[in-house]
Amino acid sequence: MTLDQAPSTLPRSLHEALFIHALDGVLITSADGRTLGANARACELLGRTELELVELGRDGIVDRRDRRWREALETRAREGAFRGVFRLRRSDGSTFPAEVSTATFLDGDSPRAYVSFRDVSTAEAEAARVEATTRRAAEVIDSLESISDMYIGVDADWRMTYINAQAEARLGVSRDEVVGKDIWARFPALLGTVFEETYRQVAGTGRTATFEACYDKAELWCEARVYPLRRGGIAVYFRDVSERRAMEQERERLLTAERAARAAAERAQRDLAHRATHDELTGLLNRAGMLQEVDRVLAGQPEARLTVAFIDLDRFKLVNDSLGHGVGDCVLSEFARRLAALAGPADPVARFGGDEFVVVLVDRSAEEAARFAQQVIGASREPVEVGARLLVTVSVGLATAAGPAELDILLREADAALYRAKDTGRARVVWFDEQMHVESVRRVEIENDLRHALDGDELLVEYQPAFDLRVERICHVEALVRWRHPARGLVGPQEFIPVAEETGLIHRIGERVLARAIEQAGRWAHLPQLRVWVNVSPQQLVDREFPARLAAQLDRAGLPTERLGIEVTESALADCSGVREVLDRMHDRGVAIAVDDFGTGYSSLARLKEFPVDVIKVDKSFVHDLGTARGEALVAGIVTLARAIGAHVIAEGVETLPQLSALSALGVDSASGYLLARPSAPEHLPLTIPTEASFRWRAGLHPTVARVAGTSWSRSW
Repeated sequence: MTLDQAPSTLPRSLHEALFIHALDGVLITSADGRTLGANARACELLGRTELELVELGRDGIVDRRDRRWREALETRAREGAFRGVFRLRRSDGSTFPAEVSTATFLDGDSPRAYVSFRDVSTAEAEAARVEATTRRAAEVIDSLESISDMYIGVDADWRMTYINAQAEARLGVSRDEVVGKDIWARFPALLGTVFEETYRQVAGTGRTATFEACYDKAELWCEARVYPLRRGGIAVYFRDVSERRAMEQERERLLTAERAARAAAERAQRDLAHRATHDELTGLLNRAGMLQEVDRVLAGQPEARLTVAFIDLDRFKLVNDSLGHGVGDCVLSEFARRLAALAGPADPVARFGGDEFVVVLVDRSAEEAARFAQQVIGASREPVEVGARLLVTVSVGLATAAGPAELDILLREADAALYRAKDTGRARVVWFDEQMHVESVRRVEIENDLRHALDGDELLVEYQPAFDLRVERICHVEALVRWRHPARGLVGPQEFIPVAEETGLIHRIGERVLARAIEQAGRWAHLPQLRVWVNVSPQQLVDREFPARLAAQLDRAGLPTERLGIEVTESALADCSGVREVLDRMHDRGVAIAVDDFGTGYSSLARLKEFPVDVIKVDKSFVHDLGTARGEALVAGIVTLARAIGAHVIAEGVETLPQLSALSALGVDSASGYLLARPSAPEHLPLTIPTEASFRWRAGLHPTVARVAGTSWSRSW
C-alpha cells in the first residue's frame, strides 16, 4: 500500500484533507518505527523527500539528544496517544522544536501510528520575546518603584498611565485612584503653573525639559525632568531638592549675614577710625587726627608754611560748675562750629580736649594769622543761646615756623603763647617770642635729661601718709616720684611732670612708679588695711591696655587689689572718651579710684556719678582757706558731695593744727600734709600721728567718732 492513495477504509476526500493537504506535517509509521509515508508539509518541514524519510525511519528525523521523544513513545505505547513538544532534525542537521501529536490505529490487521507535527520555533521565539519584554517591563517597574524620585506617566490624551509608590506617598493618592484619569482634572492645582506650561511644551515639541519649582501639593521643592514618550505622552520625574534648596537658602542666608556683618564691620571700622581721629562732642579732629591731617598736607606741600593757633576758652570751668556740663557741651559745640567756619578749607581744625582747640593755618602770612586770631576772639564774643544768653571769650596763642615745620614744636610754642595770653589778661592774642623760646629750650633740656634719668634709674619714689582722723593712724600712703639730677640735685615733679606729659615720657615714668609702689605695698602687707595710692597720668588712662598691664603687675607681686589705689586728676574726667572704660575695668578688679586736687578741675556731682570714685582728695588750696567762712563752706560742700556718692574724703596740704581741727570737725575722713608727715623713704614712714599734731583733746572727736563714743574704728571699704 502506498500512502498517496486513500486507504480502503477512508474516503478519498478525507484522505486529502487530513493527509495530503494538512497544514501540519504528517507521518504514517509502523509499530516498530519504520516510516511508511509522509505528506508534503512533513517533507517541507524536515527538508527531505518522502523516499528519504521512508529510508531514514524514525531515528533519522528525531534529535537523539532530546529524550522527550522516547518518553513520547512510552506514553503512546501505554496510553495509545501522546501530545507534546520535542525536537526534530532537518536534513542539514539543524533541529527545531515541534509540537507533536501521535496515536496508534489499525490498518486492517496491521498496527499503525500517525505522527502530526508543526514547527513551533516561531511561537517559542515569540514567547521568549514576550517573556523578555515582560521581564524588562517588570524590571522597569521595579526600578520605578525603588527609586527615591516621584514618577508619573501620562499618555497623549493627558490620561495618567502610571504612578510609582513615591508619588503615591508624597501626593497622598493611590494608583487605582489616578491611573486612567485626566491629569488636569485630578490635579487642578497644576493649571496655570510652570508645571502645566512645561508639560504641554514637551508634549508639543518632543524635546526634553528640566525645571525647578515648588510643588505645593507635595509640599516640596523639586527638580522636574519631563521626557516625551515614543507613543505620545510624557514621563515626569520629580527629584526632591528640598534639602539642597534649604542648604542653598541657609548658605545664602549665611552669605547675606556675612555680607551684612562685613558691611557692619566696615562701618564700625570707619566709625572707629573716625572716632580715633575725631572729637566725639564737636565732630572736629582730635589730636591724633590733627597730626595725621598735617602729615597729609606736608606730604603734598613739603615747603608749606605752618602757623599754629592754640585757642582756649576763658573761665570755661565756671560754665561747667555753675550751669552744668550739658550747657558747657553746648557752648563747646557752638564755638567749634564758628571756629570751623572761620578756618579755610585747607586748614585743619581740632579739639585737643576740654576747652582747648587748635587750628593749623597753611601758607598764611603773619598778618593773615593775626587777623584770623582776632576773628576767632570776635566770634567768641557773640552770645551763645543756651536758655540764656551766655558769652565766653577765648585766648589765642600763635606760633609759626620760619623753615620746615615741626608740628610738635609749633604746638608747644603756641601752647606757651596761649598761657602767656591767659596770664596777661585773657581774651587776647599772643605770639610766641624769644623769652618763650628760652623757656621752651629749657623744657627741651629737661626732656633730654629726663630721658637719661629714665635710662640711668635716677628716679626715686617717696611716700606721704594720710592719717585716719578717727583713729589717728595711717590708712593711706601716696607714692610720689622724685628726680635726683646728677648736676642739679633734687628736681621737683612740678618741673618735669608737665614735660613728661608733653613728650609722652609719662608712660615710662608711670609704669616705673607703679611697679615700685606695688613692690613696696607688698612689703607693707603686715599693716592692716593700708592702701598705697599711685598717680596716673591722663595719657595712661586713654591706653586701653593699661588695666591689663596693671593686673599683670599685681599678679606677679601677689598683691591683693584692695591694697592699691589709682589717683586721677579732676581734669582727666572732663574728657570721657575711653577714660571711663579704663577706670571701670580697673575698679571691677578691686582697684580703688581717687579724684586728686578736687575743686580745681571740671568735676560736678553729675560728672562724678558717671565714674567709679572711691576717694575725693581735697586740694590744699581749699585747706589753706579753712580760716574763712568761704573756705569752710567749700570743704563742707565737698564732704557732702562725697557722702552723696559714697566716697571717702582725704584733705591734702595740712600744715597747721587749726586746719586739722577744722577738717575733723567738718567730717573729713583722712588728712595728709607737712604737719602730719613729710614725704619720706618707706623705712621712715610714721605709723601714727605725731603727738604735736594730735587734735582730739583740742578740737573734740571727729563727728563719726562722736556719734558712737568709745568705739574702736576700722575701715574696710
